[in-house]
Amino acid sequence: MKKTLFIGSMALFFFSCGSSDDETPFDNSDPSNQSVILPVKITAGGVAMKINYNGTKIINLISTASPGYRTEFTYTDDFITAIKSYEDNLLRNAVEYGYTGNFMSSSVHKKYSTTGTLETTVSYTYTQTSTTQINVKKQADLGTHYNYIINSIYTYSNGNMVKVTGSGTGTTNGVTVTYTQDGSYTHTNKNYAFKNVKGFDRIIFNGDENDAVTVLFSNIQNSLSTYNGILSSTSPGGTGSSHIGYQYTTMFTSGGYPATESRQSTDPNGNPTTTPPDKFIYEYNH
Repeated sequence: MKKTLFIGSMALFFFSCGSSDDETPFDNSDPSNQSVILPVKITAGGVAMKINYNGTKIINLISTASPGYRTEFTYTDDFITAIKSYEDNLLRNAVEYGYTGNFMSSSVHKKYSTTGTLETTVSYTYTQTSTTQINVKKQADLGTHYNYIINSIYTYSNGNMVKVTGSGTGTTNGVTVTYTQDGSYTHTNKNYAFKNVKGFDRIIFNGDENDAVTVLFSNIQNSLSTYNGILSSTSPGGTGSSHIGYQYTTMFTSGGYPATESRQSTDPNGNPTTTPPDKFIYEYNH
Protein backbone atom coordinates (compact mmCIF):
# COMPACT_ATOMS: atom_id res chain seq x y z
CA MET A 1 0.00 0.00 0.00
CA LYS A 2 2.88 2.38 0.61
CA LYS A 3 3.63 2.47 -3.08
CA THR A 4 0.33 4.15 -3.84
CA LEU A 5 1.55 7.20 -1.94
CA PHE A 6 4.88 7.44 -3.63
CA ILE A 7 5.94 10.51 -5.56
CA GLY A 8 7.97 8.82 -8.24
CA SER A 9 8.75 9.13 -11.92
CA MET A 10 6.37 6.98 -13.86
CA ALA A 11 5.87 6.09 -17.48
CA LEU A 12 3.60 3.04 -17.52
CA PHE A 13 1.35 4.52 -20.14
CA PHE A 14 0.73 1.49 -22.29
CA PHE A 15 -2.49 1.06 -20.30
CA SER A 16 -4.60 2.55 -23.10
CA CYS A 17 -4.85 5.50 -25.38
CA GLY A 18 -7.61 8.38 -27.78
CA SER A 19 -9.96 11.81 -27.37
CA SER A 20 -11.02 15.09 -28.34
CA ASP A 21 -12.75 18.35 -28.61
CA ASP A 22 -13.34 17.53 -32.28
CA GLU A 23 -16.61 16.28 -33.74
CA THR A 24 -14.76 13.41 -35.44
CA PRO A 25 -12.22 12.31 -32.82
CA PHE A 26 -10.59 9.74 -35.09
CA ASP A 27 -9.82 12.27 -37.84
CA ASN A 28 -6.33 13.69 -37.83
CA SER A 29 -5.11 17.01 -39.21
CA ASP A 30 -1.66 16.56 -40.72
CA PRO A 31 0.91 17.29 -37.97
CA SER A 32 3.56 17.88 -40.65
CA ASN A 33 1.77 21.16 -41.42
CA GLN A 34 2.71 22.46 -37.96
CA SER A 35 5.94 24.40 -37.55
CA VAL A 36 6.61 23.05 -34.04
CA ILE A 37 7.89 19.57 -33.20
CA LEU A 38 5.08 17.17 -32.21
CA PRO A 39 5.34 13.45 -31.39
CA VAL A 40 3.15 11.42 -33.76
CA LYS A 41 3.90 7.91 -32.50
CA ILE A 42 5.18 6.41 -29.28
CA THR A 43 6.06 2.78 -28.63
CA ALA A 44 6.48 1.27 -25.16
CA GLY A 45 6.67 -2.38 -24.17
CA GLY A 46 6.13 -3.29 -27.80
CA VAL A 47 2.82 -1.38 -27.90
CA ALA A 48 2.65 1.35 -30.56
CA MET A 49 0.31 4.33 -30.15
CA LYS A 50 -0.53 6.74 -32.97
CA ILE A 51 -0.98 10.34 -31.80
CA ASN A 52 -3.63 12.49 -33.50
CA TYR A 53 -3.94 16.28 -33.48
CA ASN A 54 -6.18 19.17 -34.39
CA GLY A 55 -3.51 21.79 -35.02
CA THR A 56 -1.31 21.57 -31.93
CA LYS A 57 -4.19 20.33 -29.77
CA ILE A 58 -3.87 16.63 -29.05
CA ILE A 59 -6.99 14.63 -29.91
CA ASN A 60 -6.02 11.13 -28.87
CA LEU A 61 -3.53 8.32 -28.70
CA ILE A 62 -4.77 5.09 -30.30
CA SER A 63 -3.20 1.64 -30.34
CA THR A 64 -2.15 0.78 -33.89
CA ALA A 65 -3.05 -2.86 -33.20
CA SER A 66 -6.28 -2.42 -31.22
CA PRO A 67 -8.20 0.90 -31.47
CA GLY A 68 -10.23 -0.02 -28.38
CA TYR A 69 -7.13 0.91 -26.38
CA ARG A 70 -6.90 4.68 -26.47
CA THR A 71 -6.58 7.89 -24.48
CA GLU A 72 -8.85 10.85 -25.25
CA PHE A 73 -8.33 14.54 -24.49
CA THR A 74 -10.99 17.21 -23.97
CA TYR A 75 -10.31 20.95 -24.30
CA THR A 76 -12.18 24.03 -23.18
CA ASP A 77 -10.69 26.78 -25.32
CA ASP A 78 -6.92 26.17 -24.98
CA PHE A 79 -7.13 24.36 -21.63
CA ILE A 80 -7.18 20.58 -21.27
CA THR A 81 -10.08 19.81 -18.93
CA ALA A 82 -10.19 16.01 -19.10
CA ILE A 83 -8.12 12.98 -20.08
CA LYS A 84 -9.83 9.59 -20.32
CA SER A 85 -8.26 6.22 -21.04
CA TYR A 86 -10.02 3.14 -22.35
CA GLU A 87 -9.20 -0.57 -22.47
CA ASP A 88 -11.25 -2.63 -24.91
CA ASN A 89 -13.51 0.45 -25.18
CA LEU A 90 -14.15 0.41 -21.41
CA LEU A 91 -13.38 3.57 -19.44
CA ARG A 92 -10.67 2.67 -16.91
CA ASN A 93 -9.06 6.00 -15.93
CA ALA A 94 -10.30 9.59 -15.98
CA VAL A 95 -8.67 12.85 -14.90
CA GLU A 96 -10.54 16.16 -14.65
CA TYR A 97 -8.68 19.48 -14.40
CA GLY A 98 -9.86 22.78 -12.94
CA TYR A 99 -8.30 26.21 -13.49
CA THR A 100 -8.22 29.56 -11.75
CA GLY A 101 -7.29 32.03 -14.44
CA ASN A 102 -4.35 30.47 -16.28
CA PHE A 103 -3.28 28.35 -13.29
CA MET A 104 -4.31 24.72 -12.82
CA SER A 105 -5.79 24.73 -9.32
CA SER A 106 -7.22 21.22 -9.05
CA SER A 107 -7.29 17.76 -10.55
CA VAL A 108 -9.36 14.68 -9.76
CA HIS A 109 -8.11 11.25 -10.77
CA LYS A 110 -10.55 8.32 -10.93
CA LYS A 111 -10.04 4.63 -11.66
CA TYR A 112 -12.83 2.29 -12.74
CA SER A 113 -13.27 -1.47 -12.75
CA THR A 114 -14.06 -3.46 -15.89
CA THR A 115 -17.73 -3.33 -14.84
CA GLY A 116 -17.70 0.47 -14.67
CA THR A 117 -17.59 0.71 -10.87
CA LEU A 118 -15.58 3.60 -9.43
CA GLU A 119 -12.71 2.02 -7.49
CA THR A 120 -10.48 4.90 -6.34
CA THR A 121 -10.47 8.71 -6.30
CA VAL A 122 -7.41 10.90 -5.77
CA SER A 123 -7.88 14.68 -5.62
CA TYR A 124 -5.18 17.36 -5.80
CA THR A 125 -5.48 21.02 -4.83
CA TYR A 126 -2.68 23.32 -6.02
CA THR A 127 -1.72 26.73 -4.62
CA GLN A 128 1.10 28.66 -6.23
CA THR A 129 3.12 30.54 -3.61
CA SER A 130 5.93 31.80 -5.88
CA THR A 131 7.42 31.22 -9.32
CA THR A 132 9.46 28.33 -7.87
CA GLN A 133 7.05 26.76 -5.36
CA ILE A 134 3.59 25.18 -5.36
CA ASN A 135 1.80 23.88 -2.27
CA VAL A 136 -0.17 20.71 -2.92
CA LYS A 137 -2.85 18.88 -0.97
CA LYS A 138 -3.40 15.29 -2.07
CA GLN A 139 -6.46 13.48 -0.75
CA ALA A 140 -6.89 9.81 -1.63
CA ASP A 141 -9.86 7.52 -1.19
CA LEU A 142 -8.56 4.10 -2.18
CA GLY A 143 -11.35 1.99 -0.76
CA THR A 144 -13.30 1.37 2.42
CA HIS A 145 -10.24 0.63 4.54
CA TYR A 146 -7.55 2.86 3.05
CA ASN A 147 -7.34 6.65 2.73
CA TYR A 148 -4.88 9.46 3.40
CA ILE A 149 -4.13 13.17 3.05
CA ILE A 150 -0.62 14.38 2.17
CA ASN A 151 0.44 18.05 2.11
CA SER A 152 3.47 18.65 -0.06
CA ILE A 153 5.70 21.39 -1.42
CA TYR A 154 6.82 21.18 -5.06
CA THR A 155 10.02 23.11 -5.80
CA TYR A 156 10.88 24.20 -9.35
CA SER A 157 13.99 25.25 -11.24
CA ASN A 158 14.07 26.27 -14.91
CA GLY A 159 10.43 25.25 -15.25
CA ASN A 160 10.96 21.70 -13.97
CA MET A 161 10.00 20.17 -10.64
CA VAL A 162 13.26 19.28 -8.88
CA LYS A 163 12.13 18.46 -5.35
CA VAL A 164 9.06 17.35 -3.43
CA THR A 165 8.70 17.16 0.34
CA GLY A 166 5.57 16.33 2.26
CA SER A 167 3.86 14.80 5.25
CA GLY A 168 0.42 13.61 6.21
CA THR A 169 -1.76 11.01 7.84
CA GLY A 170 -4.10 8.25 6.79
CA THR A 171 -5.87 5.13 7.97
CA THR A 172 -5.24 1.56 6.90
CA ASN A 173 -7.76 -0.97 8.19
CA GLY A 174 -8.67 1.41 10.99
CA VAL A 175 -5.05 2.05 12.03
CA THR A 176 -3.67 5.60 11.88
CA VAL A 177 -0.47 5.96 9.85
CA THR A 178 1.71 9.07 9.49
CA TYR A 179 3.85 9.63 6.41
CA THR A 180 6.80 11.75 5.31
CA GLN A 181 8.16 11.88 1.80
CA ASP A 182 11.24 13.28 0.16
CA GLY A 183 11.94 13.11 -3.56
CA SER A 184 14.34 14.73 -5.99
CA TYR A 185 14.45 14.95 -9.79
CA THR A 186 17.19 15.85 -12.23
CA HIS A 187 16.64 16.76 -15.86
CA THR A 188 18.65 16.91 -19.05
CA ASN A 189 19.07 20.15 -20.98
CA LYS A 190 17.09 18.61 -23.85
CA ASN A 191 13.40 18.87 -24.61
CA TYR A 192 10.45 16.98 -23.14
CA ALA A 193 8.75 15.10 -25.99
CA PHE A 194 5.29 16.71 -25.59
CA LYS A 195 6.38 20.24 -24.65
CA ASN A 196 4.82 21.84 -27.76
CA VAL A 197 1.36 20.27 -27.35
CA LYS A 198 -1.28 22.90 -26.62
CA GLY A 199 -2.40 22.89 -22.98
CA PHE A 200 0.28 20.65 -21.51
CA ASP A 201 2.12 23.71 -20.22
CA ARG A 202 -0.72 24.14 -17.67
CA ILE A 203 -0.90 20.55 -16.38
CA ILE A 204 1.15 20.31 -13.19
CA PHE A 205 3.51 17.34 -13.07
CA ASN A 206 2.92 15.41 -9.84
CA GLY A 207 5.20 12.44 -10.46
CA ASP A 208 2.78 10.02 -8.84
CA GLU A 209 3.88 6.40 -9.09
CA ASN A 210 0.36 5.13 -9.80
CA ASP A 211 -0.69 8.04 -12.01
CA ALA A 212 -0.48 6.90 -15.62
CA VAL A 213 -0.97 10.40 -16.99
CA THR A 214 1.20 13.24 -15.78
CA VAL A 215 4.65 11.89 -16.54
CA LEU A 216 3.77 11.82 -20.22
CA PHE A 217 1.27 14.68 -20.20
CA SER A 218 2.40 17.62 -18.07
CA ASN A 219 4.29 20.90 -17.90
CA ILE A 220 7.77 19.36 -17.83
CA GLN A 221 10.19 21.46 -19.88
CA ASN A 222 13.18 19.11 -20.12
CA SER A 223 13.31 15.33 -20.25
CA LEU A 224 13.93 13.47 -17.01
CA SER A 225 17.41 12.22 -16.10
CA THR A 226 17.02 10.71 -12.60
CA TYR A 227 14.52 10.32 -9.79
CA ASN A 228 15.21 9.31 -6.20
CA GLY A 229 12.56 9.17 -3.48
CA ILE A 230 11.94 7.89 0.03
CA LEU A 231 8.58 7.38 1.73
CA SER A 232 8.64 6.79 5.49
CA SER A 233 5.69 5.65 7.60
CA THR A 234 4.95 5.37 11.30
CA SER A 235 2.11 3.45 12.91
CA PRO A 236 1.45 1.77 16.27
CA GLY A 237 3.04 -1.33 14.74
CA GLY A 238 6.36 0.39 14.06
CA THR A 239 8.17 2.36 11.37
CA GLY A 240 9.17 1.61 7.82
CA SER A 241 10.41 3.15 4.62
CA SER A 242 10.24 2.50 0.91
CA HIS A 243 12.49 3.66 -1.91
CA ILE A 244 11.84 4.22 -5.60
CA GLY A 245 14.52 5.42 -7.99
CA TYR A 246 15.04 5.64 -11.74
CA GLN A 247 17.83 6.52 -14.12
CA TYR A 248 17.05 7.52 -17.70
CA THR A 249 19.32 6.87 -20.68
CA THR A 250 18.06 8.86 -23.65
CA MET A 251 19.14 9.34 -27.24
CA PHE A 252 17.92 12.59 -28.77
CA THR A 253 17.05 13.77 -32.26
CA SER A 254 19.11 16.49 -33.92
CA GLY A 255 16.44 18.92 -32.69
CA GLY A 256 16.94 17.88 -29.07
CA TYR A 257 13.83 15.71 -28.55
CA PRO A 258 13.85 12.14 -27.17
CA ALA A 259 14.20 9.49 -29.88
CA THR A 260 14.71 6.48 -27.60
CA GLU A 261 14.49 6.38 -23.83
CA SER A 262 15.39 3.66 -21.34
CA ARG A 263 14.17 3.94 -17.76
CA GLN A 264 16.13 1.75 -15.35
CA SER A 265 15.10 1.28 -11.72
CA THR A 266 17.84 1.99 -9.17
CA ASP A 267 18.55 1.06 -5.56
CA PRO A 268 18.89 3.60 -2.69
CA ASN A 269 22.56 4.10 -3.63
CA GLY A 270 21.70 4.94 -7.22
CA ASN A 271 22.93 1.63 -8.64
CA PRO A 272 20.89 -0.14 -11.34
CA THR A 273 18.73 -3.04 -10.17
CA THR A 274 18.34 -6.33 -12.04
CA THR A 275 14.85 -5.35 -13.22
CA PRO A 276 14.78 -4.95 -17.02
CA PRO A 277 14.39 -1.28 -18.03
CA ASP A 278 11.27 0.23 -19.57
CA LYS A 279 11.98 1.34 -23.13
CA PHE A 280 10.27 4.04 -25.21
CA ILE A 281 10.58 5.02 -28.87
CA TYR A 282 9.30 8.37 -30.19
CA GLU A 283 8.55 9.49 -33.73
CA TYR A 284 7.89 13.13 -34.70
CA ASN A 285 6.24 15.19 -37.42
CA HIS A 286 9.58 16.69 -38.52
